[in-house]
Amino acid sequence: MTQGKVFPSKALLQLPLFQDDGSTEQYSTKQQIERSYARATLVARAYEFTLDDVLQMNGKLWDLHADPISSIDAATTTILTIHYNLALGTLGPILTTRPDLAPLIQKLLKFEIIGQFMLTEVEHGLDARQIETTATLLPDGSLELNTPHPGAAKYMPPVTTISGMPTIGVVFSRLIVDGKCHGIRPVVVSLTDGKGMCKGVSSRMVPPRSGSKPLDHSMTSFDRVRLPPGSVIGSLEESTDVRGDFLKSIWRISTGGLALSLGTVSFLSVGVYIAGKYSLRRTVSGPEKGSKMPIIGFRTQQLPILHGLAQVHVLQAFSKFAIPLFRDRNLHMYVRHGISTIFKATALQHCQSTLLALEERCGAQGLFNYNQIVRGHADMRGVCIAEGDILAISIRLISELLQGKYCLPEPKYPDCLLYKHEQGLWKEARDRYSKLSGTHRSEEFNNAILPLCRPLAEFIGHRMAYEAAVDQGVDPALVELYEAGVIKLDSSWYVENGLLSRAEQFDLESAAANKVLPDLKRFLDLLDVAEYATAPILSGKSWNEFVLSLPQFSGNSEPLEELRGDSPKPTSMSETVYRKILFWR
Repeated sequence: MTQGKVFPSKALLQLPLFQDDGSTEQYSTKQQIERSYARATLVARAYEFTLDDVLQMNGKLWDLHADPISSIDAATTTILTIHYNLALGTLGPILTTRPDLAPLIQKLLKFEIIGQFMLTEVEHGLDARQIETTATLLPDGSLELNTPHPGAAKYMPPVTTISGMPTIGVVFSRLIVDGKCHGIRPVVVSLTDGKGMCKGVSSRMVPPRSGSKPLDHSMTSFDRVRLPPGSVIGSLEESTDVRGDFLKSIWRISTGGLALSLGTVSFLSVGVYIAGKYSLRRTVSGPEKGSKMPIIGFRTQQLPILHGLAQVHVLQAFSKFAIPLFRDRNLHMYVRHGISTIFKATALQHCQSTLLALEERCGAQGLFNYNQIVRGHADMRGVCIAEGDILAISIRLISELLQGKYCLPEPKYPDCLLYKHEQGLWKEARDRYSKLSGTHRSEEFNNAILPLCRPLAEFIGHRMAYEAAVDQGVDPALVELYEAGVIKLDSSWYVENGLLSRAEQFDLESAAANKVLPDLKRFLDLLDVAEYATAPILSGKSWNEFVLSLPQFSGNSEPLEELRGDSPKPTSMSETVYRKILFWR
């Protein structure tokens, strides 16, 4: 995290609602969801978004997604990113031609009405261009929105009445005019009035995702819902460029792909901080009889924490490089989408693998949500899919680059080992591509190229991130450690091409780690996330307080006959056990 950065929501940490001590299991699923909406309301008020903030994608929008308050409740960020980036970001641009929508947009900006973005369906995720929801234009200019079968239900925006707030949806559908499909268009639909579902709209809430904060994700259907004239966002005319028009209409998904990925810096920062502080205080038997040593003394404990520190600083620099490029409207839309894809693939690769390693290095403590790391890992799994599945968008990017449709920015340091590695992988991909007789839709392409796409996107990102860190003056020791870490991800390539032996790679990492280790405590404090780290294992005091808060079971029952030394009497199944078996049958 950026040292000294004060996010608009930081004052909220003093409120009881945000002081999550890890014992949220005391609340039901519904209560936890209600708490997330209450938190989202307060965060939205703290940011005070204007329409320009949303449409111009200025610093406030990126700050919302990078805000470490998401590490306390990621469901809050999910609610707000759908609302501001996707729903408002899609609806807002038409205000110039639809001034009658100004009151609605103002209430959306103030988070008095919640906005949902409803594109994918139960049977159409990655192939969203094949969605089956229809919006049929009627003779009087109104429309009829309909879900033709259960597989066409919208999946999985949170659409229930749990929030207690009115909700509208930007619903993507096939626009039918005179019996002919004119392309896919978003339409504006009232979903709930805060108390009940609107007429013709129904939803089924899916069970909570494993490990992460629950939210009322749903499957939503429309039964011939009548919409007033003007509900379509965009033209009623038939599309002449179906693919291009579709991609333009869902452009905010690329924005979200980059924006949500900024959360990796916060989640990594909190995870590294917790694992680092725990490792400094947790002791085991030392080498001398009767001595104790902190577990941070073991190299195997040091490396995941040190690599995590390096990744935090390098990804922070990478984000400062990527965001201005993404906002540059002089660049082709596909190039900007490519920057978003590269950042997402790289940031999530580091975040997922490092949080998993940190979980393991905390032992049994790492398995529990109350210590935050495992919950953060689960939350970030969702980001891997949200706003563009990493694998799918990587395939699209690398396929288009291989076909020469556009180019990404030129590298700055061609002598860098990471650039040489990237170029080696490109040569391999191009050689394979040149031997194919079919198109990018062929089975040959499927077998030969698709498996290369995500790794190649990640390795392009490693090089870009390294360059950004060098250019922005990130501590050289951290940059060296970052480089050593990503070299290990494809160790054999460097050996195969005579650049670094396995022993040299080992020594490179070891030397870099030795430079960072003496300043570990300082680097941990520089993360500036102490107020967001609520894990009980951070100190002996917080652990003892946590233990005392847990349910206690005690009693005065006598030991079992089998353990008293007496000869046990023959017994049959107890009445209590028998009743339990009958109940669960």
